[in-house]
Amino acid sequence: MQLLKKHVTRTAVALALGAGALVGGSSTASAADVHPQYVTYKCDDGRACVYDRSGGIWNMDGCGPNYIYGVFYFAKAHGNSFTVWYQNNTWDLVPAWSQRFLDAGNKVTEVDVHC
Repeated sequence: MQLLKKHVTRTAVALALGAGALVGGSSTASAADVHPQYVTYKCDDGRACVYDRSGGIWNMDGCGPNYIYGVFYFAKAHGNSFTVWYQNNTWDLVPAWSQRFLDAGNKVTEVDVHC
């Protein structure tokens, strides 16, 4: 019964997402506007990474701004340099192939990867 319930739930979610895509039509945002970013437990090669207190590591890819919102305590440039922007308009620069502690008392709003 539990397996059937899980399958029905997944099917309903997939149908709802599909219907939303059809009804929503086109928008001004494109895939080029979205930078792939993901949370993992290591800083992958060539990525700009910021570390949160729960053990998650946000990996950013692509040049330019990556909009994230949260409190991060550490950063590692495993490739290009990047700037971490905070909610109060202050920033920290992380030079290429370096690492540093961040202002863990301030909320990060953007990671701008320099290319």
